[in-house]
Formats: sequence, structure tokens, C-alpha cells
Amino acid sequence: MTSSRYEIDDEIYITNLLTNEDIPSFVKYLNNPTIYTNTLKIPYPYSTNDGEDFIKFLKSESLNSTRFFTIRLQANNELIGACGLHRSVKNERRTEIGYWLGEPYWHRGLMPKVIKKVIEIGKNEWKNLVRIEAQIFHWNKASMRVVEKCGFTFEGILRKRVHKNGQDIDVHSYALILE
Repeated sequence: MTSSRYEIDDEIYITNLLTNEDIPSFVKYLNNPTIYTNTLKIPYPYSTNDGEDFIKFLKSESLNSTRFFTIRLQANNELIGACGLHRSVKNERRTEIGYWLGEPYWHRGLMPKVIKKVIEIGKNEWKNLVRIEAQIFHWNKASMRVVEKCGFTFEGILRKRVHKNGQDIDVHSYALILE
């Protein structure tokens, strides 16, 4: 597969390119207790083996169900985050969005720009897509603001929706309806 590059602004771009050379950036930015706390599947501490396993997993996924983009600095191509869509196999009209960004780049308005571009790409590639969902842990107010800036609507609280660290956690469910 050829890689695609999508410009976001003067500071960052996204691409579907991901190689083992990106693993040090994964380790650098994902060894963050706040990112771990706010995500379901990212381990902590994050190791080189975790990065290798993630790349293997992505290579095994079908482009029919998953689109994954790395967020990179224009200045040096360093990976600083990621954003992806995972489409339901049972309902191809629906997808879920997930994302993370390295802490030095928080509170700068970067993630809404990335999400809007990823949604645009998803709409263009998956013509029958009508619904994009985001499920956010109830304490993650910053992530809620991000999706709201992208046009997502709060639909409700899914009580005890996920299980992590021995706890059943409520999530706030957001959706963007594509019309």
C-alpha cells in the first residue's frame, strides 16, 4: 500500500504511514499515565514490544474496517499522536473514532483539526458511512470538548460500559451524523 500524506497546518500533517522506526515515538509519548487513564487499550508503561505488537495488529487489519493515521511534525516528521476510525463489521454505516496526542502538544487546538481531516477522509473512502461515534470516559472533559468542536453531539451516558483496572466505567457517548 502506498502512503498518503494530508496537510493539517504549518505545524503538523497526518499520514497512513507507520513503521517500526516510529516505535521510539510511541514509547516516548505513550509512557504517560494520563494517556493511559483516558484510553481503553493503550498499556502503561508502554514498551517497545507494545509498539511492535500494535504495528503487527494494524498490518493484520483490513482497510475495509480500519483507517489509522499518525500525526507528525512538519519540521522533522516525528510521530506525536494518532487518530483512527474502526468500522463495525456488522454495520458498515457506523464507525468509532479514537485518538491520542503527546502531552507537549495538548491545548493547542491540533486534535480538532486532525479529527476533521480524518472524518473527511473516512467520508470519501466509505461512501455509505452515516454515523461516527466517540466514547469518552466520564472524567475526560478535554476530549469531550474536542469532539464537540468537531460537531459531535452528546447522546447520553452509557453506564458501566467498559471495564478497566478492576472498575466498571461510565462513558459519555457522542455521535456525528453525516448528511
